[in-house]
Amino acid sequence: MVVLLKIRHFGAFGVFHADGRNIPLGAKHQALLALLTSGEGGVRTRSFLENTLWCLSQPEQAKASLRTALSTLKRHLGPEISRLLIANRERVTLRMDQVEVDQDPAKGEFMEGFELSHEEKFSQWLEKMRVQTKVPGAIAKPVSSGSTGRLRRVKDSVLPAVTVLPFQMSNFVDVERAGMSQLTEDLTRSLARSQAFSVTSYMAAKQFDPRVTTPAEVGEATRAAFMVGGFVAPSQDQVVIDLDLHDTRRQKLIWSRRYECDVSEGQSGNTAIALKMVRDISRTIWGDAMDMVSFTPLSDLENHTLLMSAIAMMQMGQRAMFDQARDILQSLNERENGHPTVQCWQGIWHVLRFEHGLSDSRATDLAAARRYAEAALAEDPLYSLAHTLNGMIDCQLSYNFDAAYASFELALEDNPNEALALGLKGLTCAYLDMPDRAVEFTEAARAIMPIGPQKFYYETMSAVAHISAGRFEEASDRAERALAENPGFPPAIRVLSVINQVLRSEGTGQDAVRLLLSKLPEFALRSPRRGFGEGATIPSAVGGLR
Repeated sequence: MVVLLKIRHFGAFGVFHADGRNIPLGAKHQALLALLTSGEGGVRTRSFLENTLWCLSQPEQAKASLRTALSTLKRHLGPEISRLLIANRERVTLRMDQVEVDQDPAKGEFMEGFELSHEEKFSQWLEKMRVQTKVPGAIAKPVSSGSTGRLRRVKDSVLPAVTVLPFQMSNFVDVERAGMSQLTEDLTRSLARSQAFSVTSYMAAKQFDPRVTTPAEVGEATRAAFMVGGFVAPSQDQVVIDLDLHDTRRQKLIWSRRYECDVSEGQSGNTAIALKMVRDISRTIWGDAMDMVSFTPLSDLENHTLLMSAIAMMQMGQRAMFDQARDILQSLNERENGHPTVQCWQGIWHVLRFEHGLSDSRATDLAAARRYAEAALAEDPLYSLAHTLNGMIDCQLSYNFDAAYASFELALEDNPNEALALGLKGLTCAYLDMPDRAVEFTEAARAIMPIGPQKFYYETMSAVAHISAGRFEEASDRAERALAENPGFPPAIRVLSVINQVLRSEGTGQDAVRLLLSKLPEFALRSPRRGFGEGATIPSAVGGLR
Protein backbone atom coordinates (compact mmCIF):
# COMPACT_ATOMS: atom_id res chain seq x y z
CA MET A 1 0.00 0.00 0.00
CA VAL A 2 1.06 3.60 -0.60
CA VAL A 3 2.26 5.44 2.51
CA LEU A 4 0.19 8.59 3.17
CA LEU A 5 1.33 9.51 6.68
CA LYS A 6 4.66 9.36 8.51
CA ILE A 7 4.99 9.59 12.29
CA ARG A 8 8.17 9.84 14.36
CA HIS A 9 7.96 8.36 17.86
CA PHE A 10 11.52 8.86 19.13
CA GLY A 11 13.16 12.22 19.63
CA ALA A 12 10.83 15.17 19.08
CA PHE A 13 7.44 13.68 18.15
CA GLY A 14 6.59 14.53 14.54
CA VAL A 15 3.77 14.06 12.03
CA PHE A 16 4.56 14.37 8.31
CA HIS A 17 3.15 13.99 4.83
CA ALA A 18 4.55 11.14 2.73
CA ASP A 19 7.01 13.57 1.11
CA GLY A 20 8.36 14.66 4.51
CA ARG A 21 6.50 17.95 4.87
CA ASN A 22 5.64 18.68 8.49
CA ILE A 23 1.98 18.70 9.59
CA PRO A 24 1.70 21.18 12.51
CA LEU A 25 -0.62 19.89 15.22
CA GLY A 26 -1.59 20.91 18.75
CA ALA A 27 -0.52 18.89 21.78
CA LYS A 28 -3.79 16.97 22.15
CA HIS A 29 -3.77 15.96 18.48
CA GLN A 30 -0.18 14.74 18.78
CA ALA A 31 -1.03 12.78 21.93
CA LEU A 32 -4.06 11.26 20.20
CA LEU A 33 -1.95 10.05 17.27
CA ALA A 34 0.70 8.71 19.65
CA LEU A 35 -1.93 6.65 21.48
CA LEU A 36 -3.39 5.32 18.22
CA THR A 37 -0.07 4.43 16.57
CA SER A 38 1.13 2.64 19.71
CA GLY A 39 -2.08 0.60 20.04
CA GLU A 40 -2.35 -2.85 18.51
CA GLY A 41 -3.48 -2.43 14.90
CA GLY A 42 -3.93 1.32 15.46
CA VAL A 43 -7.06 0.70 17.55
CA ARG A 44 -8.05 2.34 20.83
CA THR A 45 -11.41 2.36 22.60
CA ARG A 46 -13.18 5.68 23.00
CA SER A 47 -13.31 5.25 26.78
CA PHE A 48 -9.53 4.75 26.94
CA LEU A 49 -8.88 7.89 24.89
CA GLU A 50 -11.39 9.95 26.90
CA ASN A 51 -9.96 8.86 30.26
CA THR A 52 -6.34 9.26 29.16
CA LEU A 53 -6.57 12.63 27.42
CA TRP A 54 -9.31 14.36 29.47
CA CYS A 55 -8.96 12.84 32.93
CA LEU A 56 -10.10 16.03 34.70
CA SER A 57 -13.26 16.44 32.61
CA GLN A 58 -16.71 15.15 33.40
CA PRO A 59 -17.66 12.08 31.28
CA GLU A 60 -19.95 13.96 28.90
CA GLN A 61 -17.45 16.76 28.46
CA ALA A 62 -14.69 14.21 27.75
CA LYS A 63 -16.86 12.54 25.10
CA ALA A 64 -17.53 15.90 23.45
CA SER A 65 -13.84 16.82 23.61
CA LEU A 66 -12.86 13.59 21.85
CA ARG A 67 -15.47 14.18 19.12
CA THR A 68 -14.14 17.70 18.59
CA ALA A 69 -10.52 16.54 18.61
CA LEU A 70 -11.20 13.88 15.97
CA SER A 71 -13.05 16.37 13.78
CA THR A 72 -10.34 19.04 13.95
CA LEU A 73 -7.58 16.44 13.53
CA LYS A 74 -9.16 15.27 10.27
CA ARG A 75 -9.29 18.87 9.08
CA HIS A 76 -5.60 19.37 9.84
CA LEU A 77 -4.61 16.11 8.13
CA GLY A 78 -6.49 16.94 4.94
CA PRO A 79 -9.11 15.01 2.96
CA GLU A 80 -6.84 12.20 1.74
CA ILE A 81 -5.05 11.34 4.98
CA SER A 82 -8.18 11.84 7.11
CA ARG A 83 -9.71 8.77 5.45
CA LEU A 84 -7.23 6.69 7.47
CA LEU A 85 -8.99 7.78 10.67
CA ILE A 86 -12.13 5.74 11.34
CA ALA A 87 -14.37 6.11 14.39
CA ASN A 88 -17.52 4.38 15.58
CA ARG A 89 -19.39 4.45 18.87
CA GLU A 90 -16.88 2.22 20.65
CA ARG A 91 -13.51 2.53 18.92
CA VAL A 92 -11.21 4.85 17.06
CA THR A 93 -8.95 3.26 14.43
CA LEU A 94 -5.99 4.56 12.46
CA ARG A 95 -5.38 2.39 9.39
CA MET A 96 -1.74 1.46 9.89
CA ASP A 97 -1.30 -0.12 6.44
CA GLN A 98 -0.73 3.38 5.00
CA VAL A 99 1.15 4.82 7.97
CA GLU A 100 4.93 4.65 8.37
CA VAL A 101 6.12 4.87 11.98
CA ASP A 102 9.76 5.78 12.65
CA GLN A 103 10.65 3.81 15.80
CA ASP A 104 14.42 4.31 15.88
CA PRO A 105 15.35 4.74 19.59
CA ALA A 106 18.77 6.07 18.58
CA LYS A 107 17.04 9.38 17.80
CA GLY A 108 16.24 10.01 21.45
CA GLU A 109 13.68 9.29 24.12
CA PHE A 110 10.12 8.25 23.25
CA MET A 111 8.24 11.53 22.55
CA GLU A 112 11.21 13.48 23.88
CA GLY A 113 10.23 16.53 25.92
CA PHE A 114 6.51 16.04 25.31
CA GLU A 115 4.05 16.83 28.11
CA LEU A 116 0.33 17.45 28.59
CA SER A 117 -0.25 19.76 31.53
CA HIS A 118 -2.66 18.44 34.20
CA GLU A 119 -3.34 15.17 32.33
CA GLU A 120 -2.05 12.71 34.93
CA LYS A 121 -3.22 9.55 33.17
CA PHE A 122 -1.50 10.49 29.93
CA SER A 123 1.67 11.27 31.89
CA GLN A 124 1.52 7.81 33.47
CA TRP A 125 1.09 6.17 30.06
CA LEU A 126 3.94 8.23 28.60
CA GLU A 127 6.30 7.33 31.44
CA LYS A 128 5.43 3.66 31.01
CA MET A 129 6.16 3.84 27.28
CA ARG A 130 9.50 5.55 27.91
CA VAL A 131 10.53 2.84 30.36
CA GLN A 132 9.48 0.05 27.99
CA THR A 133 11.27 1.56 24.98
CA LYS A 134 14.43 2.72 26.72
CA VAL A 135 17.57 1.24 25.14
CA PRO A 136 20.02 -0.14 27.74
CA GLY A 137 23.18 1.96 27.83
CA ALA A 138 21.73 4.65 25.61
CA ILE A 139 23.01 8.17 26.19
CA ALA A 140 20.40 10.88 26.25
CA LYS A 141 20.87 13.60 23.66
CA PRO A 142 21.61 17.03 25.07
CA VAL A 143 18.95 19.63 24.38
CA SER A 144 20.25 23.12 23.64
CA SER A 145 18.59 26.11 25.24
CA GLY A 146 17.52 27.39 21.83
CA SER A 147 16.15 24.10 20.54
CA THR A 148 12.55 24.02 19.41
CA GLY A 149 12.30 20.58 20.97
CA ARG A 150 13.11 21.85 24.46
CA LEU A 151 11.29 20.48 27.48
CA ARG A 152 8.17 22.29 28.51
CA ARG A 153 8.78 24.74 31.33
CA VAL A 154 7.07 23.78 34.59
CA LYS A 155 4.35 26.43 34.72
CA ASP A 156 3.09 25.43 38.14
CA SER A 157 6.03 27.25 39.74
CA VAL A 158 4.17 30.57 39.53
CA LEU A 159 0.69 29.31 40.50
CA PRO A 160 -0.61 28.89 44.07
CA ALA A 161 -0.39 25.20 44.95
CA VAL A 162 -3.37 23.61 46.72
CA THR A 163 -3.80 20.14 48.25
CA VAL A 164 -7.30 18.85 49.05
CA LEU A 165 -7.29 16.20 51.77
CA PRO A 166 -9.98 13.48 51.81
CA PHE A 167 -13.02 14.63 53.76
CA GLN A 168 -13.47 13.12 57.20
CA MET A 169 -16.92 11.88 58.09
CA SER A 170 -18.94 10.65 61.04
CA ASN A 171 -19.79 6.97 61.38
CA PHE A 172 -23.37 7.06 60.15
CA VAL A 173 -24.34 3.77 58.55
CA ASP A 174 -26.90 5.28 56.18
CA VAL A 175 -24.35 7.33 54.24
CA GLU A 176 -21.93 5.65 51.88
CA ARG A 177 -18.29 6.55 52.45
CA ALA A 178 -17.62 6.22 48.72
CA GLY A 179 -20.28 8.84 48.04
CA MET A 180 -18.62 11.29 50.38
CA SER A 181 -15.23 10.75 48.74
CA GLN A 182 -16.88 11.93 45.52
CA LEU A 183 -17.14 15.39 47.06
CA THR A 184 -13.38 15.45 47.59
CA GLU A 185 -12.82 14.44 43.97
CA ASP A 186 -15.28 17.06 42.70
CA LEU A 187 -13.57 19.82 44.68
CA THR A 188 -10.13 18.72 43.45
CA ARG A 189 -11.30 18.65 39.82
CA SER A 190 -13.10 21.99 40.07
CA LEU A 191 -9.98 23.67 41.45
CA ALA A 192 -7.86 22.12 38.69
CA ARG A 193 -10.27 23.14 35.92
CA SER A 194 -10.14 26.77 37.03
CA GLN A 195 -6.50 26.89 35.75
CA ALA A 196 -5.75 29.35 38.57
CA PHE A 197 -4.05 26.80 40.80
CA SER A 198 -1.55 23.98 40.80
CA VAL A 199 -3.57 21.17 42.39
CA THR A 200 -2.19 18.01 43.97
CA SER A 201 -3.88 15.00 42.37
CA TYR A 202 -6.69 13.33 44.30
CA MET A 203 -4.86 10.00 44.32
CA ALA A 204 -1.68 11.58 45.73
CA ALA A 205 -3.63 13.41 48.44
CA LYS A 206 -5.20 10.13 49.62
CA GLN A 207 -1.87 9.17 51.22
CA PHE A 208 -2.50 11.65 54.03
CA ASP A 209 -4.58 10.78 57.08
CA PRO A 210 -6.46 14.03 57.77
CA ARG A 211 -6.94 13.06 61.43
CA VAL A 212 -3.22 13.23 62.24
CA THR A 213 -1.53 15.10 59.35
CA THR A 214 -0.57 18.73 59.98
CA PRO A 215 -0.68 21.49 57.34
CA ALA A 216 3.10 21.84 57.63
CA GLU A 217 3.58 18.14 56.78
CA VAL A 218 1.29 18.43 53.76
CA GLY A 219 3.10 21.56 52.59
CA GLU A 220 6.50 19.92 52.92
CA ALA A 221 5.41 16.75 51.08
CA THR A 222 3.46 18.40 48.23
CA ARG A 223 5.00 21.91 48.19
CA ALA A 224 1.46 23.25 48.48
CA ALA A 225 1.00 26.72 49.93
CA PHE A 226 -2.62 25.96 50.87
CA MET A 227 -4.34 22.90 52.29
CA VAL A 228 -8.08 22.25 52.20
CA GLY A 229 -9.72 19.75 54.54
CA GLY A 230 -13.23 19.10 55.70
CA PHE A 231 -15.63 17.16 57.87
CA VAL A 232 -18.85 15.71 56.42
CA ALA A 233 -21.86 14.82 58.57
CA PRO A 234 -25.39 13.83 57.49
CA SER A 235 -28.40 15.28 59.27
CA GLN A 236 -31.70 13.67 58.24
CA ASP A 237 -32.03 14.66 54.56
CA GLN A 238 -29.08 17.07 54.56
CA VAL A 239 -25.32 16.68 54.34
CA VAL A 240 -23.38 19.30 56.27
CA ILE A 241 -19.81 20.03 55.15
CA ASP A 242 -17.43 22.01 57.35
CA LEU A 243 -14.55 23.15 55.15
CA ASP A 244 -11.21 24.44 56.46
CA LEU A 245 -8.65 26.44 54.47
CA HIS A 246 -5.09 26.38 55.87
CA ASP A 247 -1.93 28.31 55.03
CA THR A 248 0.75 25.60 55.19
CA ARG A 249 3.66 28.06 55.29
CA ARG A 250 2.40 30.08 58.24
CA GLN A 251 0.61 27.04 59.76
CA LYS A 252 -2.51 29.15 60.06
CA LEU A 253 -6.21 28.33 59.76
CA ILE A 254 -7.43 31.01 57.36
CA TRP A 255 -11.12 30.20 57.74
CA SER A 256 -13.69 27.47 58.41
CA ARG A 257 -17.02 27.59 56.55
CA ARG A 258 -20.15 25.47 56.42
CA TYR A 259 -21.95 24.22 53.30
CA GLU A 260 -25.11 22.13 52.98
CA CYS A 261 -26.61 19.92 50.29
CA ASP A 262 -29.15 17.10 49.97
CA VAL A 263 -28.03 13.61 50.95
CA SER A 264 -28.65 12.33 47.40
CA GLU A 265 -26.47 15.10 45.97
CA GLY A 266 -23.72 14.40 48.48
CA GLN A 267 -23.62 10.71 47.64
CA SER A 268 -23.50 11.26 43.88
CA GLY A 269 -21.14 14.22 43.97
CA ASN A 270 -22.38 17.82 43.92
CA THR A 271 -20.59 20.04 41.45
CA ALA A 272 -22.60 23.10 42.57
CA ILE A 273 -21.32 22.75 46.13
CA ALA A 274 -17.78 22.21 44.83
CA LEU A 275 -18.01 25.41 42.75
CA LYS A 276 -19.16 27.40 45.79
CA MET A 277 -16.14 26.09 47.68
CA VAL A 278 -13.82 26.98 44.79
CA ARG A 279 -15.32 30.46 44.69
CA ASP A 280 -14.64 31.04 48.38
CA ILE A 281 -11.13 29.55 48.25
CA SER A 282 -10.25 31.63 45.20
CA ARG A 283 -11.51 34.92 46.60
CA THR A 284 -9.49 34.34 49.75
CA ILE A 285 -6.24 33.54 47.92
CA TRP A 286 -6.64 36.54 45.58
CA GLY A 287 -7.40 38.82 48.52
CA ASP A 288 -4.51 37.44 50.55
CA ALA A 289 -2.12 38.15 47.68
CA MET A 290 -3.36 41.76 47.41
CA ASP A 291 -2.95 42.30 51.15
CA MET A 292 0.56 40.86 51.29
CA VAL A 293 1.93 42.82 48.34
CA SER A 294 0.81 46.10 49.91
CA PHE A 295 3.04 45.81 52.99
CA THR A 296 5.74 43.22 52.15
CA PRO A 297 8.84 43.76 49.98
CA LEU A 298 8.45 41.99 46.63
CA SER A 299 11.67 40.07 47.20
CA ASP A 300 10.12 38.41 50.27
CA LEU A 301 6.97 37.21 48.49
CA GLU A 302 6.40 33.88 46.78
CA ASN A 303 5.90 33.62 43.02
CA HIS A 304 2.20 32.86 43.22
CA THR A 305 1.57 35.86 45.48
CA LEU A 306 3.26 38.18 42.99
CA LEU A 307 1.35 36.74 40.02
CA MET A 308 -2.07 36.77 41.72
CA SER A 309 -1.64 40.33 43.00
CA ALA A 310 -0.48 41.61 39.59
CA ILE A 311 -3.43 39.97 37.82
CA ALA A 312 -5.82 41.49 40.36
CA MET A 313 -4.32 44.98 40.05
CA MET A 314 -4.45 45.07 36.26
CA GLN A 315 -8.20 44.37 36.31
CA MET A 316 -9.08 47.49 38.27
CA GLY A 317 -8.59 50.13 35.60
CA GLN A 318 -6.71 52.57 37.85
CA ARG A 319 -3.50 53.88 36.33
CA ALA A 320 -1.47 53.70 39.56
CA MET A 321 -2.42 50.07 40.18
CA PHE A 322 -1.92 49.25 36.53
CA ASP A 323 1.62 50.58 36.67
CA GLN A 324 2.27 48.68 39.90
CA ALA A 325 1.06 45.46 38.25
CA ARG A 326 3.57 46.01 35.44
CA ASP A 327 6.41 46.43 37.95
CA ILE A 328 5.41 43.27 39.84
CA LEU A 329 5.27 41.22 36.64
CA GLN A 330 8.66 42.57 35.60
CA SER A 331 10.15 41.53 38.96
CA LEU A 332 8.63 38.07 38.64
CA ASN A 333 9.85 37.74 35.05
CA GLU A 334 13.39 38.57 36.11
CA ARG A 335 13.19 36.11 39.00
CA GLU A 336 11.88 33.29 36.78
CA ASN A 337 14.07 34.13 33.78
CA GLY A 338 11.40 34.54 31.10
CA HIS A 339 8.74 32.14 32.43
CA PRO A 340 6.10 31.74 29.66
CA THR A 341 3.14 32.23 32.02
CA VAL A 342 4.58 35.50 33.30
CA GLN A 343 5.34 36.68 29.75
CA CYS A 344 1.76 35.92 28.74
CA TRP A 345 0.39 38.06 31.56
CA GLN A 346 2.82 40.83 30.64
CA GLY A 347 1.29 40.73 27.15
CA ILE A 348 -2.27 40.63 28.54
CA TRP A 349 -1.36 43.72 30.59
CA HIS A 350 -0.84 45.68 27.36
CA VAL A 351 -4.17 44.50 25.90
CA LEU A 352 -6.06 45.39 29.07
CA ARG A 353 -4.36 48.78 29.27
CA PHE A 354 -5.87 49.59 25.88
CA GLU A 355 -9.29 48.20 26.83
CA HIS A 356 -9.35 50.21 30.06
CA GLY A 357 -8.65 53.39 28.11
CA LEU A 358 -5.25 53.90 29.76
CA SER A 359 -3.12 53.42 26.64
CA ASP A 360 -1.12 56.27 25.15
CA SER A 361 -0.66 54.36 21.88
CA ARG A 362 -2.64 51.40 20.56
CA ALA A 363 0.18 50.55 18.14
CA THR A 364 2.78 50.52 20.91
CA ASP A 365 0.70 48.25 23.14
CA LEU A 366 -0.12 45.97 20.21
CA ALA A 367 3.56 45.56 19.33
CA ALA A 368 4.58 44.97 22.95
CA ALA A 369 1.83 42.40 23.52
CA ARG A 370 2.82 40.56 20.35
CA ARG A 371 6.47 40.44 21.46
CA TYR A 372 5.49 38.80 24.74
CA ALA A 373 3.27 36.28 22.92
CA GLU A 374 6.11 35.36 20.57
CA ALA A 375 8.56 35.04 23.47
CA ALA A 376 6.20 32.71 25.35
CA LEU A 377 5.64 30.58 22.24
CA ALA A 378 9.40 30.40 21.71
CA GLU A 379 9.64 28.86 25.18
CA ASP A 380 6.66 26.55 24.62
CA PRO A 381 5.16 26.39 21.09
CA LEU A 382 2.07 24.54 22.35
CA TYR A 383 1.21 26.71 25.35
CA SER A 384 -2.52 27.47 25.42
CA LEU A 385 -2.23 30.80 27.25
CA ALA A 386 0.30 32.06 24.68
CA HIS A 387 -2.04 31.19 21.80
CA THR A 388 -4.85 32.82 23.79
CA LEU A 389 -2.79 36.01 24.05
CA ASN A 390 -2.20 36.00 20.29
CA GLY A 391 -5.94 35.64 19.71
CA MET A 392 -6.67 38.34 22.27
CA ILE A 393 -4.39 40.73 20.40
CA ASP A 394 -6.11 39.99 17.08
CA CYS A 395 -9.60 40.22 18.58
CA GLN A 396 -9.16 43.25 20.82
CA LEU A 397 -6.39 45.31 19.21
CA SER A 398 -6.18 44.60 15.47
CA TYR A 399 -9.76 43.32 14.93
CA ASN A 400 -8.51 40.46 12.74
CA PHE A 401 -11.26 38.11 13.87
CA ASP A 402 -10.42 35.21 11.56
CA ALA A 403 -6.85 35.11 12.86
CA ALA A 404 -8.14 35.41 16.43
CA TYR A 405 -10.48 32.45 15.95
CA ALA A 406 -7.61 30.31 14.64
CA SER A 407 -5.46 31.16 17.68
CA PHE A 408 -8.24 30.24 20.10
CA GLU A 409 -8.67 26.92 18.30
CA LEU A 410 -4.97 26.19 18.88
CA ALA A 411 -5.25 27.20 22.53
CA LEU A 412 -8.22 24.93 23.15
CA GLU A 413 -6.55 22.01 21.40
CA ASP A 414 -3.78 22.25 23.98
CA ASN A 415 -6.12 22.91 26.91
CA PRO A 416 -9.91 22.56 26.47
CA ASN A 417 -10.39 24.16 29.91
CA GLU A 418 -8.60 27.44 29.07
CA ALA A 419 -11.41 29.71 30.25
CA LEU A 420 -10.01 32.90 28.73
CA ALA A 421 -9.67 31.23 25.31
CA LEU A 422 -13.24 29.91 25.53
CA GLY A 423 -14.64 33.32 26.43
CA LEU A 424 -12.69 35.18 23.76
CA LYS A 425 -13.59 32.55 21.17
CA GLY A 426 -17.23 33.24 22.03
CA LEU A 427 -16.64 36.99 21.70
CA THR A 428 -15.03 36.41 18.31
CA CYS A 429 -18.00 34.29 17.23
CA ALA A 430 -20.26 37.22 18.09
CA TYR A 431 -18.27 39.43 15.71
CA LEU A 432 -18.28 36.68 13.05
CA ASP A 433 -22.10 36.43 13.11
CA MET A 434 -22.25 33.08 14.93
CA PRO A 435 -24.52 34.10 17.84
CA ASP A 436 -25.48 30.64 19.11
CA ARG A 437 -21.86 29.54 19.34
CA ALA A 438 -20.95 32.89 20.90
CA VAL A 439 -23.40 32.31 23.74
CA GLU A 440 -22.34 28.66 24.11
CA PHE A 441 -18.64 29.46 24.46
CA THR A 442 -18.97 32.50 26.71
CA GLU A 443 -21.34 30.68 29.07
CA ALA A 444 -18.94 27.72 29.19
CA ALA A 445 -16.14 30.14 30.06
CA ARG A 446 -18.21 31.71 32.85
CA ALA A 447 -18.77 28.23 34.30
CA ILE A 448 -15.07 27.40 34.58
CA MET A 449 -13.52 30.87 34.86
CA PRO A 450 -10.83 31.37 37.50
CA ILE A 451 -12.90 32.96 40.23
CA GLY A 452 -11.47 36.30 41.23
CA PRO A 453 -11.07 39.85 39.99
CA GLN A 454 -11.42 38.75 36.35
CA LYS A 455 -15.15 38.04 36.75
CA PHE A 456 -16.20 41.34 35.15
CA TYR A 457 -14.25 40.47 31.99
CA TYR A 458 -16.15 37.22 31.49
CA GLU A 459 -19.47 38.93 32.18
CA THR A 460 -18.66 41.53 29.50
CA MET A 461 -17.79 38.87 26.90
CA SER A 462 -21.03 37.07 27.72
CA ALA A 463 -22.95 40.34 27.33
CA VAL A 464 -21.61 40.84 23.81
CA ALA A 465 -22.50 37.23 22.93
CA HIS A 466 -26.08 37.73 24.11
CA ILE A 467 -26.28 40.99 22.15
CA SER A 468 -25.32 39.13 18.97
CA ALA A 469 -28.15 36.65 19.64
CA GLY A 470 -30.65 39.48 20.15
CA ARG A 471 -31.05 38.61 23.84
CA PHE A 472 -30.86 42.17 25.09
CA GLU A 473 -32.26 41.51 28.57
CA GLU A 474 -29.58 38.87 29.27
CA ALA A 475 -26.92 41.12 27.72
CA SER A 476 -27.94 44.02 29.93
CA ASP A 477 -27.87 41.79 33.01
CA ARG A 478 -24.33 40.59 32.20
CA ALA A 479 -23.07 44.11 31.49
CA GLU A 480 -24.54 45.45 34.74
CA ARG A 481 -22.87 42.60 36.64
CA ALA A 482 -19.57 43.53 34.99
CA LEU A 483 -19.94 47.17 36.04
CA ALA A 484 -20.86 46.12 39.58
CA GLU A 485 -17.54 44.26 39.73
CA ASN A 486 -15.54 46.95 37.90
CA PRO A 487 -17.30 50.33 37.67
CA GLY A 488 -16.26 52.33 34.63
CA PHE A 489 -15.01 49.43 32.48
CA PRO A 490 -15.34 51.00 28.98
CA PRO A 491 -16.41 47.85 27.03
CA ALA A 492 -19.26 47.17 29.49
CA ILE A 493 -20.41 50.78 29.25
CA ARG A 494 -20.36 50.52 25.43
CA VAL A 495 -22.50 47.37 25.64
CA LEU A 496 -25.20 49.14 27.69
CA SER A 497 -25.07 52.15 25.38
CA VAL A 498 -25.56 49.94 22.33
CA ILE A 499 -28.46 48.07 23.95
CA ASN A 500 -30.28 51.34 24.69
CA GLN A 501 -29.81 52.64 21.15
CA VAL A 502 -30.86 49.39 19.47
CA LEU A 503 -33.94 48.94 21.65
CA ARG A 504 -35.07 52.48 20.81
CA SER A 505 -34.75 51.73 17.10
CA GLU A 506 -36.19 48.18 17.42
CA GLY A 507 -33.02 46.79 15.83
CA THR A 508 -31.69 43.23 15.73
CA GLY A 509 -28.73 41.48 17.30
CA GLN A 510 -26.70 41.97 14.13
CA ASP A 511 -27.50 45.68 14.19
CA ALA A 512 -26.24 45.78 17.77
CA VAL A 513 -22.96 44.08 16.90
CA ARG A 514 -22.42 46.52 14.03
CA LEU A 515 -23.08 49.44 16.32
CA LEU A 516 -20.80 47.96 18.97
CA LEU A 517 -17.97 47.55 16.48
CA SER A 518 -18.45 51.13 15.36
CA LYS A 519 -17.89 52.26 18.95
CA LEU A 520 -14.58 50.44 19.35
CA PRO A 521 -11.67 52.89 19.66
CA GLU A 522 -10.12 53.84 16.31
CA PHE A 523 -12.62 51.66 14.41
CA ALA A 524 -13.94 53.74 11.49
CA LEU A 525 -17.19 52.81 9.77
CA ARG A 526 -16.10 54.09 6.39
CA SER A 527 -12.50 52.84 6.54
CA PRO A 528 -12.28 49.91 8.97
CA ARG A 529 -8.66 49.18 8.05
CA ARG A 530 -7.49 52.64 9.06
CA GLY A 531 -4.73 52.34 11.63
CA PHE A 532 -4.55 48.55 11.44
CA GLY A 533 -2.45 48.04 8.32
CA GLU A 534 -3.46 46.16 5.20
CA GLY A 535 -3.02 42.80 6.91
CA ALA A 536 -6.13 43.24 9.04
CA THR A 537 -9.38 41.65 7.93
CA ILE A 538 -12.99 42.45 8.64
CA PRO A 539 -15.35 39.45 8.79
CA SER A 540 -18.16 39.03 6.34
CA ALA A 541 -20.68 39.39 9.15
CA VAL A 542 -19.76 43.06 9.43
CA GLY A 543 -19.15 43.57 5.74
CA GLY A 544 -21.85 46.22 5.74
CA LEU A 545 -19.53 48.44 7.76
CA ARG A 546 -17.19 49.01 4.83
